[in-house]
Amino acid sequence: MTTIQRKYSLPNCTLVLEGLSDRATDSQSFDGRPVLTILTYVECQLIQAKQTLTGGRDFFESLVTAVSGYAQEFLSHVTHPEAHNKESSLVHLQKIDRDRHRLTVQPESHKESEANSHTEGTTQEVELTTVQLFDLVEAIDQFFADTQTLPDLTLQLAPVSRRYVRSGQQLVKQAVPATVGASGLALAAIAFFLIPIPEAVRRPTEATSPSAQSTNIANAPPITDPLQLVQLQQKLTDQLRPAWKPNVALGQDLVYRVGVAANGAIKGYVATNDISNGQVQQTPLPRLLSQPAAGSATPPESLAQFQVTFTPKGEVQVKPWEAKK
Repeated sequence: MTTIQRKYSLPNCTLVLEGLSDRATDSQSFDGRPVLTILTYVECQLIQAKQTLTGGRDFFESLVTAVSGYAQEFLSHVTHPEAHNKESSLVHLQKIDRDRHRLTVQPESHKESEANSHTEGTTQEVELTTVQLFDLVEAIDQFFADTQTLPDLTLQLAPVSRRYVRSGQQLVKQAVPATVGASGLALAAIAFFLIPIPEAVRRPTEATSPSAQSTNIANAPPITDPLQLVQLQQKLTDQLRPAWKPNVALGQDLVYRVGVAANGAIKGYVATNDISNGQVQQTPLPRLLSQPAAGSATPPESLAQFQVTFTPKGEVQVKPWEAKK
């Protein structure tokens, strides 16, 4: 059997999965890639932290569960049980301060270690900044968007019990700003957090939480026609340039990944770093975001993906989004 390798890369994190395809269920996608169904080795390279974490399937499932639970807790400020499940989980995270987080990986079982010579036998710890943490979240998000890798593994995000929720109104105030520019996985996490809020508490209005309704652009089918992409790039530029009036205190470029529908409507955006995330309300993106009709349930819409840069000098630069390999 030939070893299959899948890599999901972000500036601060590269997630590498290696495994085999079960011949009984072997199939290929339209691009000829075989389905990776048996996971044998996982490598999580935390590049800026100069740390590499390795393990097998147990490690990977624990990493996915712990990171998603912690991301929910971090964005909503509500304690989530999965973020502190140290007894049954190989991986757990804890907050050190406002912008630093400690990720701890316990050694896998002796049986798993024998089956996988790559597995470390000692506890590993690494400190992450918030930017590094959400690059890890985005790498996991890329994995779940890849239907040809471990199709049997799904992310079980459950609503937080009411006993973990302090004040519904307080939760809304905390969660809404945090969702702006977050990845698809983080947005899904917030959506589950909002489920237990009492009915007496009103949901945020469209004006205060535009990105909470935005399309998950990471998983949207791509628009690939070259001529159409050029036309949509110009339409997006024409929308943003007259609307961008930078704050005089802005000290650096703000960069976003933006999804645009075939009609030129802005359907979603994701900040590429903490500064851009925190300053998104200064940009025209929230005001220009196209909102779905209330109660509508439409199939995923094809989107063109662009990198949009807002400069302190008032310039708007739009170019095709290049996914990092």
